[in-house]
This record gives sequence, structure tokens and C-alpha cells, in this order.
Amino acid sequence: MFSKLAFFVAAFAAVTMASPVTPPLFNACNSGPVVCCNTLAAPHTAAAQEIIADVGVAVEDVVAQVGAQCNAITGIGAGTGVNCATSPVCCEKNFFNQLIGVNCSPVNVGA
Repeated sequence: MFSKLAFFVAAFAAVTMASPVTPPLFNACNSGPVVCCNTLAAPHTAAAQEIIADVGVAVEDVVAQVGAQCNAITGIGAGTGVNCATSPVCCEKNFFNQLIGVNCSPVNVGA
């Protein structure tokens, strides 16, 4: 009886240790949620300048991409991240309930 129990425990431990570790869904985003923006623009473009003016951010404070029509990506896949047309980003500042993002940087999903 003891040998059967020992075999079961050893087999369970071997299977558990051999199982791959699932990576986290998102990399850390220190400034807010990971979002998917329909439009990303470099800060010097006319589209970005218009968005920057609309939200009242000083032009000199914008050093990275500007995102428009952004939606949060949820961890369970119910958000728009599954159908994200651009790369998921992490934005330093978000406006209008994350609809607009300023100083956005790409993040790796599932890496």
C-alpha cells in the first residue's frame, strides 16, 4: 500500500514540475492600464498636434506617441485587445476615460 502511495506522490510531483509556467498576460504598466488605440500618431504630426491641443497638454510635454479612440484591454479577453488593430500601448496620461492617451509606449502582450 505504501509503495502505491509513494508512486502516486512521485508521479504527481513529476507531472507538476514538468508543466510549463504560463507567462503573465501583460507586462507591467506603471502609469495606467494597457490600452488598444485605433490611432497612434507621432507627436510631431498634425493629427497628434490636434489631439494635444484638444486635451490641453503642453506640446513640449509630449515626447512619445499620441493615441486616439483607446479602449482598455482586459485580462480575461473581453475587451478590445483581441481585435487590436495597432500594438497595445501604455500611456503616461489618459483623458476622457482613456479615450485619448499621451506619451504612449508599446507593451508586449503575453511575453
